[in-house]
Amino acid sequence: MLRSLKQREIKAAAKLAYNLSLNKATNSYTLRESFHEYEAAFNYAFDALNYELLGYFNNKELIAVISFYTLKKDLYLQTNAVFIKTESETVLTEFINYLKVKYSGYEVFSGYPKENELIIAFLLKQDFQIIESSIDMRLKRSEFTPSNIINPLIKINHNNYSDFAEFHDKKALDVYWNSQRIKADFDNWIIYAYCQASKVRASITIKRNVGEIFSLLIDEEIANIGIESDLITTSLRELFADPNIEEVVFFIDSDDKKAYKYTKNLGFYVYSNYCCLSTKLT
Repeated sequence: MLRSLKQREIKAAAKLAYNLSLNKATNSYTLRESFHEYEAAFNYAFDALNYELLGYFNNKELIAVISFYTLKKDLYLQTNAVFIKTESETVLTEFINYLKVKYSGYEVFSGYPKENELIIAFLLKQDFQIIESSIDMRLKRSEFTPSNIINPLIKINHNNYSDFAEFHDKKALDVYWNSQRIKADFDNWIIYAYCQASKVRASITIKRNVGEIFSLLIDEEIANIGIESDLITTSLRELFADPNIEEVVFFIDSDDKKAYKYTKNLGFYVYSNYCCLSTKLT
């Protein structure tokens, strides 16, 4: 039976999630590293108005925990925990049916390590599609190896935002964080750009509160002048000025050997291999 978890059940849910997270084949995004991190995340989901925290019970035994959040105005739904101990197909079938009834019309996004083949294979049979296959690169503050800046960059502010916005939305198609949404939360972003003849030719966006590089966009004609390292180095210097930021996340395409090389040179390491699936509920 799938139902909302009660507050007294959160510790058991966190224990189940943490134990399953130790094996990549049963782990799910958002990745966390301790029981206490799961407990804090589930307590937050329990209290937040736009989150749901569900458990699946078999003869009173908790065998699965699922957490997700929604953005109603955007018809957007993102899972941030899908942990299933047994009966995966039964749990997922009931979960998908639950979503179809309550969130018809929403677009669903759900991420997993590629090793979680069981859930990925099942979702592909349920009209989900793989929309992203990437390497989850991480950089610890202590391992940051800045590059020597070669190319002059500009910091994006309210005065020059329109130039960046036009370039960003032309390059980053079908992403949630378009220029309009970034602008609505502008103070939470670090944005730099490279320009030629007063025209933006490359840009980077980093979301401060999650410490993640969300986009690194470059015109193909200037892809071999070291601009990627310049953008990352400059923006991370600003990000790491915040003493509370200890690590940065950057998802790169699985087959992008160039990105793998320049991120490794800057101190990044491979944390996981990521697969994101999506469907529209009808």
